Amino acid sequence: MIQSARDEWPARAFPGDFHWRDFHRISGGNPLLLRSLIDDYSTAAGAGAVEPVPGAFFAQAVTTCLYRIGTSLGNTACALAVLGPHASPAELADVLGIDSDSARRNLGALAETGLLHSGWFRHEAARDAVLRSMDAAQRSQVETCVAQVLHDHGNSATDVARHLIAAVKPGEAPWMLPTLLEAADRALADDDVDLALDCLRVARDICTDERDALAIRIGLARAGWRVNPSAAAAHLPELTAAALAGRLPAGHAHALIGYLLWFGQVDEALAVFDTLGKRGTMVAGPSAEPWEPQSSDRVRLWMAYGYPGLRSTVRPAVPGVPQQGSAPALAPAQSTVRRVADLLGSVFGRRASDDVVVRTEQILQGARLDDNVLASVLTALGSLVLADGLIRAAYWCDTFLAEATERRVPMWQALFASVKALIEIRLGRLEAAEEAARTALTLVSPEAWGAAVALPVASFLQAKTALGRLDEAAAQLSIPVPEAAFQTPAGLLCLRARGQYRLAAGHPYPALDDFHACGELMARWDLDLPGLVPWRTDAAEVYLSLGDGGRARALAQEQLSRVGTGRPWTRGVCLRVLAATVEPPQRPNLLGEAVEILRERGHRLELARAMHDLAGAHRDLGDEGGSRTLARQAQQLMRECGIQPAEPEGAASGDRAAVSFADRTWTRGVHPELVGQLSDAELRVAKLAARGHTNRQIASKLFITMSTVEQHLTRVYRKLRVRRTDLAARLQSEEPDGAHWTGDERPSAGVTDARERMRC
Repeated sequence: MIQSARDEWPARAFPGDFHWRDFHRISGGNPLLLRSLIDDYSTAAGAGAVEPVPGAFFAQAVTTCLYRIGTSLGNTACALAVLGPHASPAELADVLGIDSDSARRNLGALAETGLLHSGWFRHEAARDAVLRSMDAAQRSQVETCVAQVLHDHGNSATDVARHLIAAVKPGEAPWMLPTLLEAADRALADDDVDLALDCLRVARDICTDERDALAIRIGLARAGWRVNPSAAAAHLPELTAAALAGRLPAGHAHALIGYLLWFGQVDEALAVFDTLGKRGTMVAGPSAEPWEPQSSDRVRLWMAYGYPGLRSTVRPAVPGVPQQGSAPALAPAQSTVRRVADLLGSVFGRRASDDVVVRTEQILQGARLDDNVLASVLTALGSLVLADGLIRAAYWCDTFLAEATERRVPMWQALFASVKALIEIRLGRLEAAEEAARTALTLVSPEAWGAAVALPVASFLQAKTALGRLDEAAAQLSIPVPEAAFQTPAGLLCLRARGQYRLAAGHPYPALDDFHACGELMARWDLDLPGLVPWRTDAAEVYLSLGDGGRARALAQEQLSRVGTGRPWTRGVCLRVLAATVEPPQRPNLLGEAVEILRERGHRLELARAMHDLAGAHRDLGDEGGSRTLARQAQQLMRECGIQPAEPEGAASGDRAAVSFADRTWTRGVHPELVGQLSDAELRVAKLAARGHTNRQIASKLFITMSTVEQHLTRVYRKLRVRRTDLAARLQSEEPDGAHWTGDERPSAGVTDARERMRC
């Protein structure tokens, strides 16, 4: 046959190094299959093929063979194609309804036709052709039969479920639903979310029991949330209705509360929580972890600390810090939530101790990510950040981010990327923070983030503001942040980031509103933690920009009293701000301590600011050499943070100091027609004067002499035909698009409406 093929298809069709053995290996010497394979090769040769490539001709030839060999052998080929390469003769026989000897004879006959070799198809293309030869009804029937046989032979739930999925409508045998649910759980454990969803969808289609149907919906929400939380949102209305009607088991209701809170549906979550309480069913349900006998305590904990305003309503049972030897040993998995609760009690209860970092790492060391442990791991990382364990927090965050990436779970990746962005900002690695926040919002769309979107948005906005990219920062304000987000700690970070942007853009009064909004919320929640949001020093910096040193000093002193005598990074910030409100001889000591604390704690961005101010303090006292050294160090730190420092007028090359972060972009907020009238140096001085700085303060910030300041101001007044008291109004311009502010820089008569003020 091969020789006749050589004669019929001359050398024009084949290259000189053509190997006929490859054709025989695939066709088994069957003339029909061989001719079709050569026809496929002739077609593919024009595309550069150098070996046989089974294609349309080959598939048609396989189908023709099935018709020619008869019904019995054709059914055997179909059953084998569906069963797969590892099927035993006994399984094949059961699918066909014949004895094992007959099944072996059929396999031998198929081998003689050239389709099989050693009990399996010579090429996957042949198997694919057999599968395509079956119509939908026949394929579904064979898949269902194969699933039944594999189940009877004790195959794994996953193997059986794949055939039930392929059957599309497999029927309603009693064993099918448990098998599909077991396979879905195993698929999630193996991070095969697509298979889990397929199993659950088939289970939903064949389920006739309402209780099981609700469990399947919870499973669909759980699996879908890993990839795209929006998929979970579609199931919430029906699940909520069932929970309020008392038809949802407690364990499933606890999971539902978590999804409702994720999407900011706080009222619905509380209604479900109250319904469970009235039913007296606050015990572990079918979906609760086997190691947590009172899953309601876990739910209360996450409700109270995820939404601090709910703490008095849900009354979480937060245990105190256990004393050594006072409690029996717990298994690592069993103790995770309890140990995290202890941490929260320490950090949020204002009794943080030096061992918080150690205790947190003990929790993280034995943790492997899953749906039940995820919240505990994220909370532990947050505790490390609040305890100033930034280097360790960065290490653990990168570790879990790598695990989430390896396991291909987009939602986990996005969550750890958003935490990484927060850590990198505090470490002063602004470009890394910007990239991490961008990753978080790319992996999962802002809409799918629900109320949690406040965290990546806050980090993105804060990083871009600190880098001086105010146009890009303004664009982040267009990302919709649900109102419910501002009932969470992440909402505080979002408000603070927006306030920092507004201050940098030259709009101090809106910025002041944002910082005071943080303070009001934290006081209402009894969660006034400077380590979370140091709103008092933020507001104090606004007052300093307005020339109101008295209010700035009062706020800085109040915050200093709250941080105590320890050495948290917030103490360093307080000292830096306080130094700006005292007489020059008092500043070096305060700023020196601030520099020491911030260097120790690793907050390089704040360290750069403190060193810049210390350089100015030394200059005011006549120490030009010390001032230049500190200014160079501040510049270097800013470059390490990703910031290109400005070069103020009057500083020699190599000795130029960094200007204030809020004043780097001199033309921001200035009426466009004035940019051409004033020089860059005049704009710098004019803007600081408009914000209420004295000539001495301007000279200190820009590292120029008071005489130079006076000369610049004289030219500004002459060019603009204004006096100093009218300078602010003359320079005023509208805020960039997307900032959601009218541009009115006058102090408001009262506090703006909370919803409007907090809409990001």
